[in-house]
Amino acid sequence: MFRLIFMLCLLSQFALHADAVRLNSSSSESLLNADTTVLRQLLNQETLIRMSVVKNVHNLMKDVVTLKDSMTSLQSEVISIKQKSKDEKDYVMKELEGIKRQIKLLNETQMIFEENLKKQNSSGLNLLNMLESSQAEGRAFQTDTLKSLEEVKKNNTDELSDITMQVRVLSASLMRLNEHVQQQDDSFHERIENNYKAASALFTNVSINVQEKTNASLHDLMSKLSETKQNQLRLSAAVLSLEWFKNNITGGVMESSKKRNAPIAFTAGVTGSDHYWSSGILVFPTVLYNTGRGYDSSTGIFTSPEDGTYVFYVTITSYNSKSIYVDIIKNGLSKVRAKAYSSNQSGSNMVVLSLDRGDKVSVNFHSGRGYYSASTPVTSFTGFQICCF
Repeated sequence: MFRLIFMLCLLSQFALHADAVRLNSSSSESLLNADTTVLRQLLNQETLIRMSVVKNVHNLMKDVVTLKDSMTSLQSEVISIKQKSKDEKDYVMKELEGIKRQIKLLNETQMIFEENLKKQNSSGLNLLNMLESSQAEGRAFQTDTLKSLEEVKKNNTDELSDITMQVRVLSASLMRLNEHVQQQDDSFHERIENNYKAASALFTNVSINVQEKTNASLHDLMSKLSETKQNQLRLSAAVLSLEWFKNNITGGVMESSKKRNAPIAFTAGVTGSDHYWSSGILVFPTVLYNTGRGYDSSTGIFTSPEDGTYVFYVTITSYNSKSIYVDIIKNGLSKVRAKAYSSNQSGSNMVVLSLDRGDKVSVNFHSGRGYYSASTPVTSFTGFQICCF
C-alpha cells in the first residue's frame, strides 16, 4: 500500500515537471530538444511505473482475496469453537446439576444415617447389657457343664474299664473253649449253653449300660464312645462265635469240620486317604486275609462262594472336619449305615446277612466327602461266614 502511494507521488511529480517543460518550450529551441529527450525518458519511466503499479495492485487484490478467505475460515472456526464451548458449558452445567442432586441425596442419607446411628447406639447399649447378662449366664452354664462333663467322663472311664475287663474275660473263655472242646464229656453241651446264656446276659447288660451312659455324653467324648461301639461289635461277634460253636457241637459237626477247608473270611483295608471320594463303591485294595477267595480287591465286591450266614463289619474314618456316610450293600440294597464326622473320627457298623451263592456285598458311598486312612489301615472292611446251609 505504501509502495503504491509512493509511485503515485512520483507520477504527480513527473506530470508537474512535464507541464513546466511545455510552458517553457517557447523560450528556447535549444532547451526544447533537451526537454523532449527528458520528457521521453520520463514518459518511459511513467509507463514502467504504471505497469509496476498495476502489477502491485493485482498482487494486492490477491492478498485481499486471500485475507478474506482467511477471515471467512477464521469466522467458521470461531463459530465452531463457540458452539463447542456452548455444548461443553451445557454439559458442565448438567454435570453440576447432577452433582448438586447427589450432594443433596448424600446430605439426606447422612441425616438418615445419623438418625439410625443414634437409634443403634441406644439399642446397642441395651444389647450390651443383654450380652453382659448372657455372658454371666454362659459362664455359670459353662461351670455346670464342666462339672457334668467331669462326672460323665469319670463314669464313662469306669464303664470302659469294665467293658475291657469283660472283653478280656470273654476272650479267655473262648480260648479255653477252643482248647478243651474235644476233651469235654456229655456235660460239655450244658456248660456251653450256660456260657452262652451268661455271655448273652453279660452282653445285654453291657449294651444297656453303655447306651445309657453314652446317650448322656457330649461331643468331646466322641472318640471314646466310638471305641465303646467297636467293643460292643466285638462282643456281638464273640456271642455269634459262641453260637456257632454251640450249633456245631449240638449237630455233631465238630468231627467233620476238621476235614473241611478254612472258613470263608476276609479283611481288607485302605492305606491312604482320599479327601475327594464322593461316589460309587469304596474299594479296599490292601487284603490282609482272604480265604475262600470271595473278596475282589480290584472292585471292592465280596461275592458269596456258597450259601450261608455271613457277618460283615465296616469301619470308616472321616477326613479332617468333613463327614462321611457309607452303607453295606447287598445286591444293590442298603442294609446298614456307618457314619463318621469331625476331626478324623471313626464310625463302624455290623450286619448279619443270609447269602446265596453269587450274592454280592460291598461298601458304597451314601453322603459326605472323603475318608482318612494310614499305612496301617484305619478304614477297613471285614466279612466271614458263621454258618452254611
